Amino acid sequence: MTYENIYENVKKSLIKADVSTLEQEFAIQCNIQGEGEGSFYIAFKEGKLSVEPYDYKDSDAQMYASGDTFVKMFSKKIDGKEAFEKGLLGFDGDVGVVLLLGSLQQKKTPPAAKKSNKKS
Repeated sequence: MTYENIYENVKKSLIKADVSTLEQEFAIQCNIQGEGEGSFYIAFKEGKLSVEPYDYKDSDAQMYASGDTFVKMFSKKIDGKEAFEKGLLGFDGDVGVVLLLGSLQQKKTPPAAKKSNKKS
């Protein structure tokens, strides 16, 4: 998997996140190790979540994992706590902001309006 694939998959997963319950601003640098090596950051500022393909040196925390692990975590195929316990994920810095990121849920889409089959 290339860096671009990993970054795009994570960004696509997080774009769907419901940030309505977040109050604390944060920035987390994600460092991809191994295949697709590189870094990107996830920030929540002024009510908006952004995922950008840059280093963020003034982050609250840094996470370290393979690209595969990042993609699985943000697509909810593996829990971040489980990844950490299995040694797939490491981090430095404020564990609280890492947990905030893990608490994000997908936005709920409203049900489609039902069509009426009544004939006049």
